[in-house]
Order: sequence, then structure tokens, then C-alpha cells
Amino acid sequence: MYKPLKSYYSLNSERLLFRPIVGRDVDLWLPFFDNNSTLHFLGMTSSYFKGLSDVEKCSKWLGRQIEREKNQVYGQLAVIEKSSNKFIGVAGLIYRNEMGIENELEVTYSLLPKYHGKGYGTEAATLFKNFAFNEIGLDSVISIIHQENDASKNVARKNGMSMEFEIPDYMGMPVYVFRA
Repeated sequence: MYKPLKSYYSLNSERLLFRPIVGRDVDLWLPFFDNNSTLHFLGMTSSYFKGLSDVEKCSKWLGRQIEREKNQVYGQLAVIEKSSNKFIGVAGLIYRNEMGIENELEVTYSLLPKYHGKGYGTEAATLFKNFAFNEIGLDSVISIIHQENDASKNVARKNGMSMEFEIPDYMGMPVYVFRA
């Protein structure tokens, strides 16, 4: 398991700032679940989230990130748009060791729908890939992407990743595993 470097919690890029997730972020992240056509790409229909209200899904998702930080493992951070100082999503590195994936860090990001298509996903993914290579010293990272999620497949390709293999049932969905 990878222990995060302190510098992980204060990363920034050209247009984005990153900080640890805190409990009050639930209210800021809740709009992600409102009429979001990308939820099925993220395992939101899996048994882990089944039967939960949007507030409960939001709390559970962010609670996992807060727990990861407490346990000193990488996880998602809050993404803040520099120009507006607004919370726009979550992104980071998540440790994966399940379902054919062994001891890997995954580059992840999820943005509020109104921030899709602005290049923020690519900017965050590139930052975290480069951090994994340059600061942690890894020679490989992955992204787990729903097979129908063309936007995320394009971000992965822009980030120098290529599809390595597929998993037919990962959290109840078919995915490709991309690697850089």
C-alpha cells in the first residue's frame, strides 16, 4: 500500500487547486447526483450504493475519501476552480487491489456536470499521473473506465494512457483498464 506524501494534499495546476475533502463538502458535492447522466459509469448502481438516497450516496462517497486520508492512503481530493474559488469535483489517486488489479494506483476524477467539457478532467488526470511518476516514483498508473464512457476514454488517451485489458464485471459494470 502506498502512503501519501504530504505534498499530495496541496497540489495545484494551471486552473485548479486541490485540498483534502472535509465533511462540509457534502453539500457542495450533492449536485453531482442530481440528473447526472454519467452516474452509471461510476458504479452508482452497484450494491455498494443500492437503495441509498442521493444524500447518503454523497456522504458515503466523501466519507470514503476522508477515511482514506485518516488511514494515510491516497484518495480523492476536493477540486477547486482557481478563477472562482468554487468546489467543482473530486480527483486523485486511489489504491486498487481487487478483481485482477494488484497493488496499483488509479488516476481518478469526477466533476460536477456543469464543469464537463472544459478540460478540467484532463488537467486533473495529467497532474495526478505526473505526481505518481515524478513524486512517488511509480512507473505505471491505471484508470478504470466504463466501456461506454467515451469522454473518459478520451481523457485517458490525452493523458498518454492506452487500454490494457477489460474486466467484464467490475462493481457491476464492464470496464477497460487503461495504463500509462
